[in-house]
Amino acid sequence: MGAALLCVAGAALCSGTAIVLQAVAVRRLPPEARLDAALVGGLARNPVYLLALVLVATGFALSFVALRTLPLFAVQAGRASSLAVAALLAVTVLGARLRWTDWLGLAGVGTGLVLLASTVESRPASELGAAATWVVVGGTAALGVAAVLTALGPPSTRRGLVLAVLAGGAFAVLALGARTAPSWHRVDLLTDPLVWCAAVSGGLGLASSAIALRRAPVVAVTALMVGVETVTGALLGIVLAGDRPAPGSAAAAACGFVLVLVGAVVVARFGTPETVAAATPARSTAP
Repeated sequence: MGAALLCVAGAALCSGTAIVLQAVAVRRLPPEARLDAALVGGLARNPVYLLALVLVATGFALSFVALRTLPLFAVQAGRASSLAVAALLAVTVLGARLRWTDWLGLAGVGTGLVLLASTVESRPASELGAAATWVVVGGTAALGVAAVLTALGPPSTRRGLVLAVLAGGAFAVLALGARTAPSWHRVDLLTDPLVWCAAVSGGLGLASSAIALRRAPVVAVTALMVGVETVTGALLGIVLAGDRPAPGSAAAAACGFVLVLVGAVVVARFGTPETVAAATPARSTAP
């Protein structure tokens, strides 16, 4: 279990750094950016965003390793702590200053992670039945349709916030797929609907979050996305994957989870600092 917890810590480090880089990259997109080939092409030519993608992929890979043995509520809380990592990067690398509330949020994240680490036990997830699998497939399809319709509409802050919520839901489905996929053999990867849902949700989450960060305030987008991903992922793990804390530690697990989530939202102001985006003048990447 110790190796799995180290993977969670590594995932948080990668994700926290990627958040800062994504905040820089998406500010170079035009405000009217939509979910289309032009958006993909513009991001594909942006070296900062590509580096962020490498870190995101590394973070997800580490999370996948951890999810094979750790419950979703613990791994999702660990991923939420990436905002604390980004906040510390903003201080040490960018010279940002934290308020007392931010330090309080960081303390909450640290305390919550310690509590969670003391309540988890290493065990595989319950296998999803046919009905639950189709629920995940239907949910993935609904998220995709909602994201496309929202992104194709007129650019607005409200639509950006909706996309942030949808991105958080998509990342939660991705985590569920990593937790519940019965195996990672090549044949299973090609035929298992949960694996396909996870792959589609990962791409959908990245695209939706990129547009959301361009259309709405960075702090609001990040807080919504992290909050929805963390809570939804934990609930999906409890309801569908049979995740449970160690016997007799349910209260400590709940307290730890809440402390991490609330602390992460408190430090979201530095999790994707506006000052980072402002440091690089916005410019269009359209052809």
